[in-house]
Amino acid sequence: MLAGDFCVGLAILSMAAKALSWHDVSVHVGWGYLRGKTGVVGGSQYDTVHKLSVVCIHGWFDCCNSFDALVPLLPKGTKVLVLDLPGHGHSDHLPLGAQYNLVVYAANVQNAIAKLGWNRFVLMGHSMGVNVSVIFTALFPQYVRALVCLDQVAPYDTCNIFIKLKTDLLNFMEAEKNASRPPLVFSEEEAINRLVSARFRDYYHGVHIEREAIKILLPRLVRYENGVCTWRHDRRARPTFTMFMHGKIWRELIEAITCPVLVIQATGWSGKHPKEKYEETFNTYRKRAQWLETETVKGGHHIHLGKPQRIAPIISRFLEKVAREKYEHAKL
Repeated sequence: MLAGDFCVGLAILSMAAKALSWHDVSVHVGWGYLRGKTGVVGGSQYDTVHKLSVVCIHGWFDCCNSFDALVPLLPKGTKVLVLDLPGHGHSDHLPLGAQYNLVVYAANVQNAIAKLGWNRFVLMGHSMGVNVSVIFTALFPQYVRALVCLDQVAPYDTCNIFIKLKTDLLNFMEAEKNASRPPLVFSEEEAINRLVSARFRDYYHGVHIEREAIKILLPRLVRYENGVCTWRHDRRARPTFTMFMHGKIWRELIEAITCPVLVIQATGWSGKHPKEKYEETFNTYRKRAQWLETETVKGGHHIHLGKPQRIAPIISRFLEKVAREKYEHAKL
């Protein structure tokens, strides 16, 4: 059933991709370049009343190809921008001594978006990209028309903040010392196996991410030289320093969000806990968000990549609702 479901998803992606042409984006943000791509669903600038712009933020050690399977299934005319975060994919690595963390990611995304001239858009994040998107939306609300959170709710109060900080800091210091070490070398098959294995340990109900889905990520995750692969990412980005977003700080950021919000949970990751565990976070969103929608869908943490047809209708309905409201307000 799961294999068949994935084959259906690939067939949908194959057909939809023909109507979406990506164009490379490269923007200087002071210390280096952020790179990504942009395109319009349907392949051209559709003159649709409800057209929206969407900016997508990928997760930890992923890249902007993370949204390749989902974007073609969004409403026609949707303009999309996806960026590789600093130290990920084709984007430059931060200088030595600079720390990768959620606030740094959000600041660099804002810098890039402002220079590209994107003003009002729906912000959609996956996993760590949700954390970055929440910070961005809270701090730069003038940019964000609505927020879509894919499989990250983050009830962080259950974590030991001291242990997390100590672990991340020691890992960062070790990575700094080893920054000049020659990169690890793999065959393409070994690289795929490592990526599948790294993502499997997060999943509790079957296959977390299929090999074919991993192959969608691969071109931006590795560099090919003389028949072998090396990782493109900066190993110093491994510590995530998410402890700064725990507890009261995280709740205050969410409470600052006033736009519409959609949260999609996958049963194999953020949906693996009882709903009550996340209710405090949902109630915090409800305090000021224009409205909140939540959905739980069967699948793994990378459901947007491996089985996008399960969540694309949910996201499309939300986008169309946001666009209609925007249009109705414009007519007043």
